[in-house]
Amino acid sequence: MTKLPLPSRTRQKKSEAASFAILQYKLGDLGIFRGQTENDYGIDVDFELEIAGNVTGKSVKIQVKSSENLKLRADGAPSVGGIKQSTLNYWCQISFRTSVMAYAVDLASEKIYVTGDLFWQATKLLDGGESTKSITFLPEGKNNLALATVLTVLHAWKPTIGEVVAAHTTALRRLKAFLEIYVDAFHYDAGTPIENMADFSDLIDVCRILMWKDGEKLFDDKQDRSNWQSVAYWKAKSEADGWDGLSCIAAQPILSALLPALVRKLQTLRATVLAGKYFWAHEKPSYLALVYETTLPAEADEDTLHRWGYHFDQQAQVVVGSGEYFAAAARISTAKPRKARAKRKTEAE
Repeated sequence: MTKLPLPSRTRQKKSEAASFAILQYKLGDLGIFRGQTENDYGIDVDFELEIAGNVTGKSVKIQVKSSENLKLRADGAPSVGGIKQSTLNYWCQISFRTSVMAYAVDLASEKIYVTGDLFWQATKLLDGGESTKSITFLPEGKNNLALATVLTVLHAWKPTIGEVVAAHTTALRRLKAFLEIYVDAFHYDAGTPIENMADFSDLIDVCRILMWKDGEKLFDDKQDRSNWQSVAYWKAKSEADGWDGLSCIAAQPILSALLPALVRKLQTLRATVLAGKYFWAHEKPSYLALVYETTLPAEADEDTLHRWGYHFDQQAQVVVGSGEYFAAAARISTAKPRKARAKRKTEAE
């Protein structure tokens, strides 16, 4: 062997290779894992989902964090620090086009931990400062591999953040129309057709995105669960019962399932968006303003939604311009200045 110097394999490179091998071994049956060996700015792996041996085009961008002895918090969740704010923002930008998630691989136990919604976690951490942040993974469970498997598949299918923002915006702007359809279905005679099918179609489209994995749980009938996203299905079902088009009586159970769930989802999204206000103030200030300014029902029960449907303008009292003011104020960084400890220590000496 030559006595001249040769390149050395760093500990980090060994860990990266080991973690990638664990992913391939544990999750390789899900699809294709393509390692990012160059131009790594926060993404280590491109994953493409396979179904019955066929590639689907459904993909996920993955950041992999590995450790020889991963430390868990008291609640059983790993937390990995040292994440630059530029990396957090990079994850957010990618999420508008495709799903992004992170794995934490314990090289000793070969356990794989996953993040939930990495995008929303990242928006909450961005504050315009220079300090690095820590991301949190889902806690230790009975079967980490099963959880990693399910969430990886879900991320491949889930709507992009761009789609979520568009659907959320439509829902907020059309909430009055949606609630009016709801009360009309109970107000008019049973056989009266739903007057504005365009509004009903928009409602289905919004729910298809915002409740993409939970919508089917709202319906008891097997056929309804499989076809709830289809306007044509609901119309045909109504006509099969002898009604002309989508009748009010046929629309009642559909709207009674979707409207309360949609309102609860809008309440959750409002809190989540406002928690990441610094990001949205710079990325989409008009969206942040709309979320802040739009009044939502405090409850999603039948009486509340009927009251809002009949008297929307009185219930939804909006201060015009308050959203723009809020978005402008949110652009100011709330981060504390980094303490120059070393500099002060030198000056003291």
